[in-house]
Amino acid sequence: MDNSIFTGNRYETWKFEILSLINGELVHNGYITKYVEDANISIDFTRDIIGVARFKIDDSVNLNYLSDRIKIYYVLSGYEFPLGVYMLLSPLQHFKIASVDRNIQAYDQLKALEDDKLTTSLTYDAGVVIVDKIKDILDNVGSWVRYNIEPSTATLQMPVSYIMGRSKLFVINSLLNMINYYPLWVSGNGVFRAIPWSATKNITWGFKEDNLNLYEPDVLRNIDYSKAYNRVVIIANQFVADTEPLYKVWTMEDEGIESHPFSYTNIGRYVTEVFYSEAASQEYVDLRAKREIRKMLEINESLDYPHAFVTSRENDGLPYQGDHYLFKNTELNIYETYKIIRQDWSLNVGQSVYSKIRRVTNP
Repeated sequence: MDNSIFTGNRYETWKFEILSLINGELVHNGYITKYVEDANISIDFTRDIIGVARFKIDDSVNLNYLSDRIKIYYVLSGYEFPLGVYMLLSPLQHFKIASVDRNIQAYDQLKALEDDKLTTSLTYDAGVVIVDKIKDILDNVGSWVRYNIEPSTATLQMPVSYIMGRSKLFVINSLLNMINYYPLWVSGNGVFRAIPWSATKNITWGFKEDNLNLYEPDVLRNIDYSKAYNRVVIIANQFVADTEPLYKVWTMEDEGIESHPFSYTNIGRYVTEVFYSEAASQEYVDLRAKREIRKMLEINESLDYPHAFVTSRENDGLPYQGDHYLFKNTELNIYETYKIIRQDWSLNVGQSVYSKIRRVTNP
């Protein structure tokens, strides 16, 4: 893909595709672009169900609100970037003088996993491969499910149980957390994804001050140390009989970031956060400690700003878990790496994407 398509004059459009459930599969059932009067989407990685959409659609469109999906595309210079597959809920009929439309609330397909609850208690024995069990759960949701879970040979160190009534999304994210994966999300093409957490930041775009003008000057910077900590304690398997608990204590100094304003080196005291967790092994407890210290760096500073649509992926317009931007602003004295936390789109030509990003580390 030629990234210059994002930096010049734009001819942009949107497409809205209907996917219908036929013989257990989601298949193309036409486009309704000309009937969509308004739409917006919100992607927020702090939510269990990450993607939310709203549509205002002419009432003449024949939709099965129980099983149809709407797939959104951003179209630019011959490229079509998918922006998610959304389940339809709560259609509100709106009567006007000459027409009738519907305001529709929609969610990404994580909603199917949140709605699907365990009907009996569930126990996994020690030694099972965790990723295999996650795939089993997804396979049992429905034949329409597509997933791409990055492989791992990590196994459970001891049995783990989930009570009846827990959602399958809760179980999957709990298992992913044991092996230091990001929570499950859904790609722009409607594929369930999971990848390991990494200390190496995946920078997908650099917003810099130049003549490209990809972001607007309306930047809100927020700095907040109210939830900051500089030492973590990870405790796993504390209540398992005849088993020594796994634990790890890790500080900013251990991580090599003693220059941070909130480090023990700079404030002269520890502020400790304790995490109780299931874990596959001591190796994963150690990595979890590093991850939680690094996550603290995301707490204290965030930016909110509008910018043009950009992506580094030819076949996907949505951000992934762990994606970052490099951001430079001379007036705010900023040249930092930020993690993408939230993005909001108004799906109208000429509208900006509004992003919330949190500072992670210097570039």
